[in-house]
Amino acid sequence: MTRSSILLALVLLAAPEVLAAQRQRTTPAQRAASTPKGASTGFDSFILLVPPRDTVTLRKSLRAAVEAETLADKRRDQAETMRLGALSRIESKKVEIGRLKERINVARKENREADRLGMEAERKAAEREIDLLKRRGELRQAETELEIARADLAGLTAKALRLELQLAVRRSGRLRAPVGGAGGASQDRVIAELEKQTLEAQRIQAASSIGVADREMTVIDRRLELLDAQERVLGGK
Repeated sequence: MTRSSILLALVLLAAPEVLAAQRQRTTPAQRAASTPKGASTGFDSFILLVPPRDTVTLRKSLRAAVEAETLADKRRDQAETMRLGALSRIESKKVEIGRLKERINVARKENREADRLGMEAERKAAEREIDLLKRRGELRQAETELEIARADLAGLTAKALRLELQLAVRRSGRLRAPVGGAGGASQDRVIAELEKQTLEAQRIQAASSIGVADREMTVIDRRLELLDAQERVLGGK
């Protein structure tokens, strides 16, 4: 056997021991970072309970959540203004109906049947309009409550994203500058606590989204009721 062949054989025999030594010198976080996407390791399944996301995506989502909260507050104010407008018009219509009833009584006493019938038709139309306005008020109330729920959800989403962003920054710092011993253990405890807080915030956020869905269903129901009321007004029923 040639000298070069003997050297090659020795290198191949020593390679597994060298790789094992190198692996022992790396931290769990470094090994997790070098693991191919989709691969399953004990570290991934135990530590990364909040799936990693890059800070750029998280900051973009956070801005969107803040904007959604602002928009929901604006829509809530608009819905409340329209609800109060509907209530005001209802009171005006009630006054109008009261005056019509007085004129109807006078026409009845004076045997002005044609005038009485005409005013009776006006009274019925005004009453149908009041029913329509009530439906509008109920719709605006439901929309107000929906926007309040949406604003709450956006706020909870923003809170969860801020925690997740802190977590991502901490993870990134741990990977860039790994520390062993007590310092590394302390950093890992901070990361674990941030994971817990993030998961708890995400749970509250998810529960809030269920409430928003319920409010959306209520708004749809109110719109259908308003549609029926509008058809009655148009049909003179």
